[in-house]
Amino acid sequence: MDKSPGSQFNDDFYKNILESLEDYGVFTMDKSGIVTSWNKGAEHILGYTEEEICGQKAEVVFTEEDCRNNIPEHEFAEALQKGRGLDERYHQKKDGSLFWASGLVFPLFDSDNHHIGFTKILRNLSRRKEAEDEAVEARRYAQSIVQTSREPILILNPDLTINSASKAFFKLFNIAKEDSENKNLFEVLEMQLPPNALQEEMQHYDSFENFELRYLPKGIREERILLISCRKVFQTFKSVGQFLLTFEDITLQEKLSQAKEDFINVASHELKTPIAVIKSYAQILNMELRDTADELVTKTLDRILVQSEKLTALTSMLLDASAFKAGNINLKRENFVLLALVSEIVQEINYSNTKHHLKIEDITDVVVYADKFRISQVLTNLLTNAIKYSPEAELIVIHINVDEANQKVRTTIIDYGIGISPENQAGLFKRFSRTDSEKPHKIEGFGMGLYIAAEIMKLHGGEIGVSSAINEGSTFFFDLPLLP
Repeated sequence: MDKSPGSQFNDDFYKNILESLEDYGVFTMDKSGIVTSWNKGAEHILGYTEEEICGQKAEVVFTEEDCRNNIPEHEFAEALQKGRGLDERYHQKKDGSLFWASGLVFPLFDSDNHHIGFTKILRNLSRRKEAEDEAVEARRYAQSIVQTSREPILILNPDLTINSASKAFFKLFNIAKEDSENKNLFEVLEMQLPPNALQEEMQHYDSFENFELRYLPKGIREERILLISCRKVFQTFKSVGQFLLTFEDITLQEKLSQAKEDFINVASHELKTPIAVIKSYAQILNMELRDTADELVTKTLDRILVQSEKLTALTSMLLDASAFKAGNINLKRENFVLLALVSEIVQEINYSNTKHHLKIEDITDVVVYADKFRISQVLTNLLTNAIKYSPEAELIVIHINVDEANQKVRTTIIDYGIGISPENQAGLFKRFSRTDSEKPHKIEGFGMGLYIAAEIMKLHGGEIGVSSAINEGSTFFFDLPLLP
């Protein structure tokens, strides 16, 4: 170890330190840029051995373009002027390949403070550069998807200024791209959107689906209806989230839906009279020809009566469905014993049902306050469904259980039939809903009964639900509040 004045360690000590920095290329140059030393890190990063590079100009590690632009000389000049020169640029390896690197250049001075050369520390940042380039490319790609989408899509910055949007968005609101980008969305659309409606929704929720908004487009007198969905997205885990919004104009769908409702309502009303007339004439003929008609005529009249009953049931269901959707149903509540109603419905069903055994369990004389006629509709629908969808199983069980803690009574209908798959259970209580499996489609039905049952329970403040599995039967239930 060198213990001479002004020196604590010898040159080998410093060289060992430099050689240990494998991730950093460290080399020195004289005042003219000739390489005078070269560590193992520089060899690892740039591919030259110390023997190969020493004596050459350091500009061999710069790109041809940078050499033409005198970048090496600018680095040296900046280092002399500021004490160091810092840059990030492409450098060239021995094999000619390029990589992105961060470089620091320091001037070297002797003991008399005379300038004798430069030191450069080089670090390979290719992976970081590639990641940044990929992120930039991903953002450009995402923006291109947004801008070319045929659907109205919008990206908002955290401050709710417009970052980018699709052509369909600008067309939807009849605004120009150049007049809206980098401007606050709600200032741009203040004359079209209801004040604060969407903005308040975004302040309360980062994400939401199908927020309905009515607005008046610029230059158009007719109100439009939008469904808006929002997601908060992040570019990196450190970044502040942007908002991705999608817009769907459902004005036409709403008009068509209303037209369909009007048609169903009118058609159902108009059908009631001719159906009643057909049924009456069939009953008259049946009575008049009871003793004289041959077997074919009798069977034909019976079929007319059966089909008339089905048409009557269908029109009643359609009228009920329209009334529920329009909110035109008023309940006629009264006090009654639920068990008595269940027993009555079971007895009525048994008149035409000879195969299945309907068994009432957990008998209780609890009194409920509800619309007796509407609850009988729910019971009839659930029990007849249990019969229809249990062609091979004979037993159907009805439970009536009182839940004192939650102040409700639950009626449960259990069958051991063909069951319902999980994917079909989600939409079971929607209008015109039927399962898409093969067996149920062979069973007659309108797909309206469960929808009406669900609407009846909703008006009563109760709940209706199902649990089921294919080939293991189904359990339907509905809850009613106990008598207050």
